Amino acid sequence: MELPSEQALRWIVRTYARLRAAHGDAIGDPALVQPTGVFFPDEFRLDGPSVERLLRRILGYSPVSDDLGIELAFAEPAADHAGGCGSLACGPTGGGGARGGVQELQDGYRVVVATTDVGNPDVLTTSLARSVGALALLEAGEEADPAEAEIVAVACGFGVLLANGAAVWAKSCGGLRMAQATVLGVEELSVALALFVAIHGTRPSEARSSLGATQREALDLAEAWVESNPLLVETLRERPALLEAGVFDIEPIRGIVGRWLHRRKVAAEMRAPVPASATTAPVSDERRRRLEEARALVDEVLGGE
Repeated sequence: MELPSEQALRWIVRTYARLRAAHGDAIGDPALVQPTGVFFPDEFRLDGPSVERLLRRILGYSPVSDDLGIELAFAEPAADHAGGCGSLACGPTGGGGARGGVQELQDGYRVVVATTDVGNPDVLTTSLARSVGALALLEAGEEADPAEAEIVAVACGFGVLLANGAAVWAKSCGGLRMAQATVLGVEELSVALALFVAIHGTRPSEARSSLGATQREALDLAEAWVESNPLLVETLRERPALLEAGVFDIEPIRGIVGRWLHRRKVAAEMRAPVPASATTAPVSDERRRRLEEARALVDEVLGGE
């Protein structure tokens, strides 16, 4: 397993930063929702009322208003998604990607769930969490882009649910296959989850406790990358607007000693005096402000070391 490409990493960070800058107050400091009886104590049966209770429970953990007008609907997968026996793993891509979604109505929204997703708890909770992410975007006056909706869902505390739905082992006509019930892959969602853990100070062991083996492997790699980029994480936590343009350095994964040395190098560079040759060019107030903010972030990251 490998990290997402640099382009994908930049998109994840930039998207997460934009959402935090625009809606950080509304999102607040959410709990990391786990697929356990603590978070989902309701009895579940394979019927519509059970799915609606599950949706309402997930909505209750989100920043979306509880009194929002929402109706639930079920849909049979389209022919191009139902190949073979019609199971999740029998789609043309070994999973068919994300299904279901949200439809805007005159007086609210309709959350659509694929009937074939109801029988798998990981896939069902993933579908509902993705829909809640889309609802949050729509309520904020934005378009519900499917990939961004998944980042929103992670930012709202549903990263474990989505990661589990991004790599599901399911039976198909040809045997056991890994299916994907998300738009983003397990590697991309694990990076977003690792950022959530770092931003909110969640224990890594808590994030791993309800993940499958594939997801834990992806999260281990994502956490090593996040730990190798402390300044990026601190900026995302404290001043996300600085990252919206996508102009930032991405550091490779380093060992413990390498991370420590890199922090010291960044600190030395940021605290070094400006060369005399550089003072001949005027520095704008905006650039001076950004430099001061960057130096303050370095001091925060290295504080106590």
